[in-house]
Amino acid sequence: MLLLSRTIHFNAAHRLFRRDRSDAWNRETYGAASNPAGYGHNYALEVSVEGEPDPEHGMVVNLVDLDRLLKEEVDRPLDHRNLNEEIPEFRDTVPTAENLAHWIWDRVAARLARENWPCRLAALTLTLTPAFRVELRA
Repeated sequence: MLLLSRTIHFNAAHRLFRRDRSDAWNRETYGAASNPAGYGHNYALEVSVEGEPDPEHGMVVNLVDLDRLLKEEVDRPLDHRNLNEEIPEFRDTVPTAENLAHWIWDRVAARLARENWPCRLAALTLTLTPAFRVELRA
């Protein structure tokens, strides 16, 4: 089994807060990240798929196809967006790194299944800062 990884970058803003909680609770829980003006990250996303190379073309998946999938499922909906306001799932769910990683995983895994490619999503690493990243594994 081979693991093939691709990295993309996108920029997005968000605010960590719960609408159903007080400003004091949000400040205590999320600190400066609950600032009403929000803040942004320059995200790096590494997506890894696993599978066996096709004997005919020698690839686990064509990188052109994987790049298109990542553009359509991740970059296009998230890049230069306010996650709280422009992504419906984050209107009532706090757009933490953990929740965003799961949101991306669900979209990419579902798309891979629809494409019926001979690979599956194996891992995802979402990097927010040089000192902070979230990893998901199958």
